[in-house]
Amino acid sequence: MALLVFIRLLLDGALLAAAAWLRFLATVLAAVVVAYVATLSTINVSFFVAAGSEIHWRNVGFAGDAASRALLLTGVVSLLLVMLAFAIVAWVFQDVAYGLAGFATDIFKLPFTYHKLLAPWQTAMYSQLPQQDIEGGKIDDKTRDGSRDCVKSNMRTWPWPLIWRIVLYALVGGAFLAQVILLILRPHESALTFMSWTPALLPFVDFKNSSPNLDKIVPVYGSGIGHEWDNRTALAEPVPLSWLPQQAPVPGFEDWTTGKRHYNAASDPLKVSNLDEELLEELRGKLGDVPIRHVMVIMLESTRKDVFPIKKDGFIWKRLEDSFENKTLPERAQRRLASLSPTANSLTGDYDDGFAREEKDKKPRGGINFNNAYSTSTYTIKSIAGTLCGITPLVADFNLEYRHHIYQPCLPQILDAFNALDGPRKGDFTTFKWRPSYLTSVILYYDKLESLMTSMGYPEENLIGKEYLKSPSAKFGPVKLPDINYFGMAEICLEDYIRDTFASAKKNDERVFLTHLTSTSHHPFAMPADEEYVPLGRGLDDLSHYVNAIGYDDRWLGKILSALEKEGVADETLVVFAGDHGLSLPENGKLPTYYNPNSISNHIPLVMSHPKLPPVTVDAAVSSLQVLPTILDLLRETGSLSDAASKAAGDLMANYEGQSMVRPMRSGNKTGPEGTLGDWQFTVVNPGSAMVSVRDARSTYGDWRLVVPVVDNVEWRFTSLDEDPAEKHPTVGFEFKAFLRNVEERHGKRAARWAEEGAFVSRWWVEENSKRWRYGPYGD
Repeated sequence: MALLVFIRLLLDGALLAAAAWLRFLATVLAAVVVAYVATLSTINVSFFVAAGSEIHWRNVGFAGDAASRALLLTGVVSLLLVMLAFAIVAWVFQDVAYGLAGFATDIFKLPFTYHKLLAPWQTAMYSQLPQQDIEGGKIDDKTRDGSRDCVKSNMRTWPWPLIWRIVLYALVGGAFLAQVILLILRPHESALTFMSWTPALLPFVDFKNSSPNLDKIVPVYGSGIGHEWDNRTALAEPVPLSWLPQQAPVPGFEDWTTGKRHYNAASDPLKVSNLDEELLEELRGKLGDVPIRHVMVIMLESTRKDVFPIKKDGFIWKRLEDSFENKTLPERAQRRLASLSPTANSLTGDYDDGFAREEKDKKPRGGINFNNAYSTSTYTIKSIAGTLCGITPLVADFNLEYRHHIYQPCLPQILDAFNALDGPRKGDFTTFKWRPSYLTSVILYYDKLESLMTSMGYPEENLIGKEYLKSPSAKFGPVKLPDINYFGMAEICLEDYIRDTFASAKKNDERVFLTHLTSTSHHPFAMPADEEYVPLGRGLDDLSHYVNAIGYDDRWLGKILSALEKEGVADETLVVFAGDHGLSLPENGKLPTYYNPNSISNHIPLVMSHPKLPPVTVDAAVSSLQVLPTILDLLRETGSLSDAASKAAGDLMANYEGQSMVRPMRSGNKTGPEGTLGDWQFTVVNPGSAMVSVRDARSTYGDWRLVVPVVDNVEWRFTSLDEDPAEKHPTVGFEFKAFLRNVEERHGKRAARWAEEGAFVSRWWVEENSKRWRYGPYGD
């Protein structure tokens, strides 16, 4: 309302009548303000229509990246439709809005003016007097009718325009007064404060309200650590590494030569170790004949766990089924779903999917399938860093990891350090040099991904992306395939490069560490033109395209495994399949993971596949940051490292946050007579600085999820997946104390105490995260 009054004052010709130049400047200023507000409102609404979430203006710098602008351009249709709708509404209501704002302006000017607002009332009215019949003493009918006509005539002569003006002034003035009273009486809660700001100021408020939130919370139940860890840190003297060369800094190991503090597992109060456990029972005595010369890590873009493999009567199946009036999928759709993910069936060994097949068609490839794995982040680039470096990503928006201290050596850097170790040659591949490479069919120069990959130890010449593939210098000639989405081409153009990587390694006595990111399963879920698209749901176009794209990527994974067979390396290659994050489209209709804390976005497929491994299924809660120590553990246990490298791997894996997933998982640490401190697992929610999703690996709390707001304009969020698997009805709140009371009211005091414990563990962890990354106040 205040903004409307301000604009109306600027357009008030009488107010600025004395100076024409001043009136001109006021008109220009009004036009600028109107254009600014209209632009902001259009962007706000169109972003919500396209993404399903509110825009956060502190992330506006994201649009400065040329590759990012291609992503934003996908919302042009929504933008144009919203602009058209706004134009129509503005045209219809322009006179009404101008008039009401005029009344508000008059009220605002009233104390500064002296002219009368009301016209004088008429002081006399004339009407026909009735004439009495002297003889009969009666008023004739004509006189009576004339009297009624006079009354009606008098009402018509009332000053109705003035009366309506008075009523409107009263209503507008009452609205002003009500706004002032409500402002005074409004509870001082951040949610109400944030909601009360005019859209014109939201960009500035978003920056202002992005201040740290967790410093303000105080215990309510006294459960958990409270403020006891405020002066604790996992940073200490680096653990001794006697095998590390001392003459020059080794990339990833600089802290050992510069004397700076480094992550030390012995100092980490959240560290849970299981290295003193035996191997999983299914693996004991079976790893001696499992050679691992090569390692592949395949990151599966936007892949939910429940599509790897997809299951009949699962959540997605039912969501598609319910879109039809008869609640039954068409036969063609059923056939597509039944044949959607055979590669995933083979990799996971999971054929309990509800689809009919003969026993001879069940061919598990071999490997370990983790059913309850969560990603380190729902932003792809952060997830890559978390998986390949065994760390939790930086709690900051988008990719800032490349600019700060990656606080643990990443897998390419570790393997490069192994290359430098001296030792006796066994005459087998264990002493061959590792050669890291990264392959993707989409843009490499997106949000500085290429800088992050080189920071993690990938040689720049071994980074292959769309830019190289389409260039004249491409090894197999420029790729002529069309782009299928705003990032790049379908993955099929990489098949020659994958085969060539292994052929070169065989020729040069090398070991391959190859990382690949799939892309077709990213929005808009388009497939190559020669691929058949099968509609799967009515009115669920995005979900239908997503599921079809998952089927395409499943076939692509089958081609990769076939390429390994053709190169003769399948039996000596460990292939790790890990989702970068999930997608909550079926649950809440949201396409991106941007500010989307639904836990299905955290739940990913995770498989460590090797034809000579027995099929093993693990249901314990694990995180993708455990991939690195698990790979090192498998390399050691299978005898796939030289003696010197095996010792080095043992020293390193003990100093990572994550447990080894080839050993029984521990869900917590003994802390005394009161019980255990859980194995808390954190997921940094896209874009990074606002929310952290938290879960506890202890089985008694396994279905509870907590979303912790790092900044103060985001809500606390508690869900119980046992009661609400799709998280349709979360318990939320901006104020910590009120939030805990709501959790207690809906889920009981035990749940509220757990939420408080998780909140204070997260409070310590968020601050610790900045210390480890040397970010913000802890920067170099």
